Amino acid sequence: MKQPEPTEEAVKGIHNGPPGPLLKLIKDERVAFVLVGGANTAFSTGLFIAVAWIYPGLPSPVVLSIAFVISLISVFFVYRKLVFRVKGHFWLDLGRFTLVNLTMFFTNMALLLVAHEVLGYPQIPSQIAITCVTVIINYFGHKYFSFRRSPEQASPKKATEESTP
Repeated sequence: MKQPEPTEEAVKGIHNGPPGPLLKLIKDERVAFVLVGGANTAFSTGLFIAVAWIYPGLPSPVVLSIAFVISLISVFFVYRKLVFRVKGHFWLDLGRFTLVNLTMFFTNMALLLVAHEVLGYPQIPSQIAITCVTVIINYFGHKYFSFRRSPEQASPKKATEESTP
């Protein structure tokens, strides 16, 4: 089946199919990324609270790890289908996605340690500032690394032509 030709109003970004439901409404990949990330943050926080409440004896790092892994896998699928619209390379994408998220997690931890513990800045404003910076870096990491495709793979027309016998 032939896919529709991309239009001038097509969502910019890396995709090899028509825009998903979210991108049909939003039209800006960056805004969609922030909305999905915000929803994931709320989901992850709720998950952390639920696991801590259900298993009150678990150490905090274990609770955080459980919430992180579940949240990571969930948001991977949402970003993959609703924001970046890529297909194929599932395990490579998941590995890269995990690497970007872990890098941001440890970067956040190091920056917070320096800002709060070493420099003495207030903890909450420091974390908010760090989050703003890491969200931007995270977006580019996922766009150009996690869900990167070569021009041939990203072109819906080329993919359709190659799959036609």
